[in-house]
Amino acid sequence: MLAARWCSHSTFCTSRFQHSGAVPGLCYLRSAYSSSRRVLHRCRAPALREIEATAMTQSTTYQSAASLDAALRDEPQGMESEARLLTVLTEIPTISKAWCYPGTGSNVQVTIQRTQRNLPANKQRAYLSSFTLNKGLTAVGGSFPVELKDVQLLSLSPSGKRHFIVRAGSDSASALLEIWGGGRLLKELSVPKSVHGPVYNDGWFGVGAAWSPDERRIAYVAEAPPSARTPEWGASASSQSSAQVDSNGAKPAAKEQAGPKGWRGVGEWQEDWGELNTGKSPPALFVLDTKAWAVSRVQGVPADVSAGQPTWAPSGDMLVFTAWPHSARNMPSMPQRLGIVYCMNRPRLVFHSHEASCQTGVHCGTAALYALSWQTGDSQAAARQAASSGADCIVDVVHSVANDRTKFPGLYATAVAPYPFVGPEELLITTQWGSKTHIVKVDVGAKTVQRVTPDDAGSWTYLSASQGVVLASTSAPNAPSALMAASPSGAAADGPWQWQKLEACEREPLEAGAEDALRQVQWEIIQVAPTTPPADLNFETIILRSSVQPGPRPTILAPHGGPHSAYPAAFFLPYAFLVALGYNILLVNFRGSTGQGEGSICSLPGKAGENDVADCIAALDAGVKAGYVDPGRVALVGGSHGGFLTGHLCGQHPDRFKCAVLRNPVCDLTLMIHVSDIPDWIYVEAYGVKEGIKRMRARPSAEDLARFLEVSPVAHARNVKAPMFFMLGAKDRRVPMIDAKQYINALRSRPDGPETRTIVFPEDWHGLDKPQTEFEQWLNVAWWLKRHMGADQ
Repeated sequence: MLAARWCSHSTFCTSRFQHSGAVPGLCYLRSAYSSSRRVLHRCRAPALREIEATAMTQSTTYQSAASLDAALRDEPQGMESEARLLTVLTEIPTISKAWCYPGTGSNVQVTIQRTQRNLPANKQRAYLSSFTLNKGLTAVGGSFPVELKDVQLLSLSPSGKRHFIVRAGSDSASALLEIWGGGRLLKELSVPKSVHGPVYNDGWFGVGAAWSPDERRIAYVAEAPPSARTPEWGASASSQSSAQVDSNGAKPAAKEQAGPKGWRGVGEWQEDWGELNTGKSPPALFVLDTKAWAVSRVQGVPADVSAGQPTWAPSGDMLVFTAWPHSARNMPSMPQRLGIVYCMNRPRLVFHSHEASCQTGVHCGTAALYALSWQTGDSQAAARQAASSGADCIVDVVHSVANDRTKFPGLYATAVAPYPFVGPEELLITTQWGSKTHIVKVDVGAKTVQRVTPDDAGSWTYLSASQGVVLASTSAPNAPSALMAASPSGAAADGPWQWQKLEACEREPLEAGAEDALRQVQWEIIQVAPTTPPADLNFETIILRSSVQPGPRPTILAPHGGPHSAYPAAFFLPYAFLVALGYNILLVNFRGSTGQGEGSICSLPGKAGENDVADCIAALDAGVKAGYVDPGRVALVGGSHGGFLTGHLCGQHPDRFKCAVLRNPVCDLTLMIHVSDIPDWIYVEAYGVKEGIKRMRARPSAEDLARFLEVSPVAHARNVKAPMFFMLGAKDRRVPMIDAKQYINALRSRPDGPETRTIVFPEDWHGLDKPQTEFEQWLNVAWWLKRHMGADQ
């Protein structure tokens, strides 16, 4: 028998030798008759023992990589059928954008952009298809899908005759700009890094590009070029210092000659906008002139703001855009640049700039969005008149809907689509309305709001409009996104429009098992009465269940993140996957969620960890009472603030849950206050809005830290019984993973602590939404649930 020993000082025994001393080590034993059988275990090395090498030569024998790989244990095990189902479901495409523009006669040309997960490449695959829509809203013709490879931004002109495409640049260029039209590439421009950095198309600062009405100029958003750099140290320093200045004050061009290679330092650290914006320079506005084929930066924008979301005035002589001050003026005690993604409370300004702004600069800025009258043809005069006359409120805040979900709850719109107007003073906006998203028509002149989508379906998103045709997408928990069309002319003045599904845009069916899984998903929205004050604000819960497995089921309670966001009744692949595996799901839109009135939102700050926890328990009890929930088999799955609630629920109600999954959870506010890109969130949710802003400071007091601990899930870690699975993104700046790791340590420090398991995704941010990350985490969720709770599939 051959015995070889790895000792703690890394000596590998290849021949007969003696080793004295008792040194703990890892023993690697390999049988001479079976090279594939290996045992690795911790042992104590014996003292003064001679090791016989009966079949050893001077050359070391190593096992092949193939044999080592074959011996690795696959985890999670026993999930082959679940993995196949999840793989098929990831093939479902999503309608992400649409453009419609005038066609021949009364026809409308439509171009759709869909996205589909590309698991091997770990990215989203985007592709285009086009067709013609006739007056009867029937799709005719159509093109084959065309994949958008390496495209960072795509924008169609209002007429549809030209396309603007941005691709990634090279070592010397930040971007490649392409203009297509007339069946060919008209021009390709390489933009040097000295002009601007990579283009923003994140849906926040940059939302595509804006074409001027005459389609000559294109405004877009990109990273501002650096304003300073270190000197080039090395040989170049002496040559630069010795260069003579001519009579005009300029240095002659340096002569190329052999010499040592110079180098530059990193320079001063620059703040960024936090989550999803690490290392990015502030966004700035640029205009491509397709007549001069030149790119210019919009000048005159203050240095202490970031600019984005440009649009042109109808006359085309003025650019209107949004600016975000780098210091939050509503939170003066927080000097740092606060994270902006997902945060709707960051102050912003609306600027306007004349056509000549690339030379003359911005003329005025406002602190509110005004209703501008463009009929005079003088865009600047209209803007000045609106600014001087004060803000004209079009849609006011709605405090409460008195538990009547048919009433308008106020606007909860994260963005306005590029072409929202369907009339001189009528625009369409997607907004949260209870537990759905709807499209509303806002009449700026009459100051009225009308819901134009029906309430008997799922959720809706406005896409585009042209020639009296409106395009939208709709989806439901059991139905992936579909393209819909409507004609506003002749529609009811106070009710939903008549929408028509465009059958020509239907996707190819999936495998039979996957299509059956989707058809088996049923859903409903129930009203739940709260058990803590204020008792007059009911909230909603979306229940997902299987149509073929009635009765009480093993159930997942899933609170959403935010906390000031909401679940819409829309298609979400992971939840359809879990329902197909036999689980019911409760999606709780607790008090504090959007779409339920301002009173509901304001009821949560200062009561986080109390009211939202109580609402989750009330929703669970309602599910049990309705006969959907097996109370002995309930699990928790939550991310961000949903993970915060998962930790609280496991600690405050330890006997009600069998296991839990926490995705980038908020666990310890005393730690998060120092590492998160939104420390203001902690003050507001712990104290309430007014008191939180009053106490807000860069360095919290001892009293603040005591309050933060009181509000944190870690305060209840000693009570947790349920096995807990943590899924963390290493690049998360909203809730950096050190926050969850300290909570995990608190659980593991207990002799009777629950089982814990952790996956860290090294390239993921807060959302954990890369395709491979999404697949791995939800397959592991299914494995964790199957292991600790089971399901009757």
